[in-house]
Amino acid sequence: MRITPKEISDRLWNQVDKVCKHLLPNGKKESQEWCAGSVHGESGKSLKVNLAGKRKWTDFASGEGGDLLDLWSLSRGVGLHVAIKEAKEFLGLRDDDQYFSKEKKTYQKPDRKNLRKGTNHIEYLKTRGLTEETIKAFKVVDCEVYDHKTKKAVKGMAFPYIRDDECLFIKSIGIDRPDGKKVIGASKNSEPCLFGWNVFPHDIRACIIVEGEIDAMTMYQYGIPAFSVPFGGGIGNKQQWIDCEFHNMERFDEIIICMDSDEAGQKAANEIATRLGIERCRIAELPYKDANECLLNGVSEDEMWNAIETAKFLDPEELAHSSAFLEDTIDAFYNTDTGLFQSPWSELNNNFAFRESELSLVNGVNGHGKSQVVGHLMLEAMRQDTRCCVASMELKPGILLKRLVRQATCLKLPPRHEIETSFDFFSDRLWLFTLTGTAKAERLLEIFSYANRRYGIKLFIIDSFMKCGIGESDYDGQKEFLDKVCDFKNKHNAHVIMVTHSRKSDSEEKPTGKMDVKGTGAVTDLADNVFIIWRNKARERAQQAAERGDEMTDQEKSAIDAPGAVLILDKQRNGEGFEGKFGLDFDAESNQYLTFSKGKRNYPFNYVAGECNRTYTERHNEQYSSREI
Repeated sequence: MRITPKEISDRLWNQVDKVCKHLLPNGKKESQEWCAGSVHGESGKSLKVNLAGKRKWTDFASGEGGDLLDLWSLSRGVGLHVAIKEAKEFLGLRDDDQYFSKEKKTYQKPDRKNLRKGTNHIEYLKTRGLTEETIKAFKVVDCEVYDHKTKKAVKGMAFPYIRDDECLFIKSIGIDRPDGKKVIGASKNSEPCLFGWNVFPHDIRACIIVEGEIDAMTMYQYGIPAFSVPFGGGIGNKQQWIDCEFHNMERFDEIIICMDSDEAGQKAANEIATRLGIERCRIAELPYKDANECLLNGVSEDEMWNAIETAKFLDPEELAHSSAFLEDTIDAFYNTDTGLFQSPWSELNNNFAFRESELSLVNGVNGHGKSQVVGHLMLEAMRQDTRCCVASMELKPGILLKRLVRQATCLKLPPRHEIETSFDFFSDRLWLFTLTGTAKAERLLEIFSYANRRYGIKLFIIDSFMKCGIGESDYDGQKEFLDKVCDFKNKHNAHVIMVTHSRKSDSEEKPTGKMDVKGTGAVTDLADNVFIIWRNKARERAQQAAERGDEMTDQEKSAIDAPGAVLILDKQRNGEGFEGKFGLDFDAESNQYLTFSKGKRNYPFNYVAGECNRTYTERHNEQYSSREI
């Protein structure tokens, strides 16, 4: 759950005496005030913090004042986003991302080899109505940008993305435009962040986000502090800067989104608002397409401020005009939507896809491979660029990842470099909820919501339902949790896969069904899809007998010819409602489930190599042999 700056400040005021001693240790208490010489904490009486409940402080010498977050920022000499982080640590508040693990990505410093001395950028930006003072403030310089189409470098301007006095990213835009098209370059492997931190006032609790660097500079010239996104309009990877800036944006109680008025700009505005928090975001409508067009067309500062001040909140999610669902309706008839991702099994894909806003159950008795099937599905989703977050309350992260690495590499005992390569595959695709044991259901969904907003994660795994902290006989609690899971997947357009268990039966010799799912009947009622996984243990026993050289019975011979496992789609609410069963074979080396074909051997897929493991292995062996020769 996001804690606002105001809430953090209120909690600091609740223990103001302790905060004052922490920030201003050389001050002292006099009556109902804490007195110090200045925000730097020396002894004196110029700065006074009210301790009697008025919740304000003032430095009478400098005229500074505000709430305790402002005092924290000034006394520590840090930006407000750092002050918020330190204050949360002081208060013992945990950030949501501490509940799931994600390898910290390392970025490279921008390469400056294409930067040039010159005034081409100044001459061009002046034609866009910008002054030399504005250009200098943002530290824009001349550069060359390589045009991949003409295979030549063109004159350009470089926009440095500077935060906390450090250049993190450089975007280059060509001044010359071959064929009238913009030539754009960006520093490789650099941190995607917002443009404009270096000129943004440290004490402001509201911000404006625009679509381009020139628009941010234009807003600055209007006297309106603003940031620009690095990659323009659009959704998905276009807004990956949110991953890196999420906590830095916590300092803002209000965010005005002022993207271009075209379709790409409006899609971006909606995604940014959804991920940063609709409750604090408003959408502004400018008199022209963007801020710079407003400047060139003579729009006044008052008119720009009026557009900002009249920015509108997004409509409640529960209210939408029917026209918004035209494409959804067409898709429902013509099945143009292939889903969020597809399974590893073509026979299932002919009749089913893992779609947004759905809940799928994977059910079976203990030891029949539910978690292995789900792991295989996760790898296939990641291969199709769907980001995943898994809450495996039964396995510690290292053990869970051991299984996934084995499935990804098709090796029972992969060498160290293969494990490291697997983690390259997982990078930007996989997050882990790190609590094991019995998790609190409500907290689990709060973390999932955070993961969706910050990282754009769309596939969430709960393994398992019985580890969510709800009693086996607490049917009301189970239904309440399932209701919340459904609210979550609908609100965030996510797909949730939840592992459930079958009730105990007399035998494992035949598959269970959806009526055998342990718990309240609401579990299967509320699910969109129900899968059953069943291992053919009679076949396994027959194979073991054959390996020992035992004489085979007719029943054992028949069992050997049957699939090693069966995946049953026992419920499908959407799509065409197809239900059916599919034979699978379990590959012990890779822990993958392969499509069963009688008399034909199928091979696992190497997710690290991105191809069939047999093809990869043969080519790898040929290359190795040629080097030996």
